[in-house]
Amino acid sequence: MNKVFTLFLWIIGYYLPAQTVSFDITIFGNTIGRMEVTKSQDNEGNETYLLISKSKAKVLWIVREGFSKFEATYKNGKLFSCSHFEMENNKIKRFTKVKFDGKLYQVESLNMPVRTFSEFPECSDLSLYFRDNKDLKRLFYLPDASFYNLTQLDANSLEFKSSDGHRNVYFFENGKIKTMEFHLALATVYMKRIN
Repeated sequence: MNKVFTLFLWIIGYYLPAQTVSFDITIFGNTIGRMEVTKSQDNEGNETYLLISKSKAKVLWIVREGFSKFEATYKNGKLFSCSHFEMENNKIKRFTKVKFDGKLYQVESLNMPVRTFSEFPECSDLSLYFRDNKDLKRLFYLPDASFYNLTQLDANSLEFKSSDGHRNVYFFENGKIKTMEFHLALATVYMKRIN
C-alpha cells in the first residue's frame, strides 16, 4: 500500500502546474476566435509549450476557418524539438518540424527540402509568452523555422517582418505580451490577452 501511495504522489508531482495565457482574436472589430498558450514543466526542469489557435471569419463572400498548433520542448534550457501545423478551410497550409540531433537542428517543412541549422534558439514565438521581453533582440519563428532580428518601436513594443512579408507587432506591459497585431495581405488580425 505504501508503495502505491508513493507512486501516486510521484506521478502527481512529476508535472508541475501549467500556466496558460489566452487571447481573443479579432478582425474588423469582430471577435473571430481564441488562442491559448500553455507552458508546463516537469520535475526535471524540462519545459513544454503548446499553442492552439482556432478562428472563423467571413470577409465579403470569403469564409476562412483556421486552426494552428505549435509545440516546443526545451531540455536543460535548450530547444530540443518543436513543430508548427496550420490548416485553413480543412487544408494544410503550413507544416514545420524541428528536432535537435545532438549537433544540428533538422528542419522538415511542407514542400521543402530538409535543411539544418546550428544556432541555439534562445527565445521562440512560443516561449515569448512566458518571459520578460523588454530586452529581446532576436526570435526563432516556428512557422518557417527561421531567426528574425526584432525592431524596438518604443519601450513597450517590438516587431519583425516574417518571410511571408507579414508585419508582426507585439505590445508589452511590464515585459509581458498584452496585445499583438499581424498585418496580413487582406486585413490586420488583432489579438488581446484576456487573462
